[in-house]
Amino acid sequence: MTDLDTFRAALQQPDEGRPPAIADIMRAGRRLRRKRRFGYGAVVAAALVAVTAVAWPTTAPPATVWPAAAVDAEGSWGQPVATGLRSGKHEIVVTAFHNVNQAYPDITFGVRACAADTSGKLGPCHNQFDDVAPDRSPGFHAIGLPSNLDYVDLPMYGYYVGPATTITVDSRGRTVTADTAVWSEDPEVVLFWFDFKDVYLKPDKTHPNYKKQKVTPGELPDVANWSAYDESGRKLPLGKPFVIG
Repeated sequence: MTDLDTFRAALQQPDEGRPPAIADIMRAGRRLRRKRRFGYGAVVAAALVAVTAVAWPTTAPPATVWPAAAVDAEGSWGQPVATGLRSGKHEIVVTAFHNVNQAYPDITFGVRACAADTSGKLGPCHNQFDDVAPDRSPGFHAIGLPSNLDYVDLPMYGYYVGPATTITVDSRGRTVTADTAVWSEDPEVVLFWFDFKDVYLKPDKTHPNYKKQKVTPGELPDVANWSAYDESGRKLPLGKPFVIG
């Protein structure tokens, strides 16, 4: 019998001319109140444990990002950008560099794709600067072909001046989209690069020109129809998208 049943039985005892069993009724009531207080405390404790588990989860260690402590990586003007691409044990970054070539006084900077390590060391690097148009004129600049330096594969990359959020080019018969990042030193300058699977140097053995022993689009990427769009989808000026080898 539960304490509640005992309490009810005490209340319902026939008096048979006797006063009610007050002591029994009070004892049953005290037992019932103690039990209810214990049950409520157990529920609250369980709820607190559950809230604590949600509010204070075990924190996993943060993912390693490049560069570990190299905001000022040697040979870089501004913050290098991790592309997410790798070649062997190297991570690939894109960044800018100071151009001090006196033959081009209006070209103050160029861009580079580099192998990098977590210490901030850059190299080898593929460097490009635009000798066709002023470095901050609207449009595409300093587009470098995919390359291999010291056994490190580097992607096709370049920069765009203007509010570009989407950059595309036609390659191997399809339109591919670049990854982009705003240069840390000038919000008008957008660095861009292409995934190896989209634009690369390896011969395309499925192309008809390969069987004809001609230069294939894989050996020298057939890139055309450069385009840049802002966040609203408006097409932006091309400038002079000259591809540099």
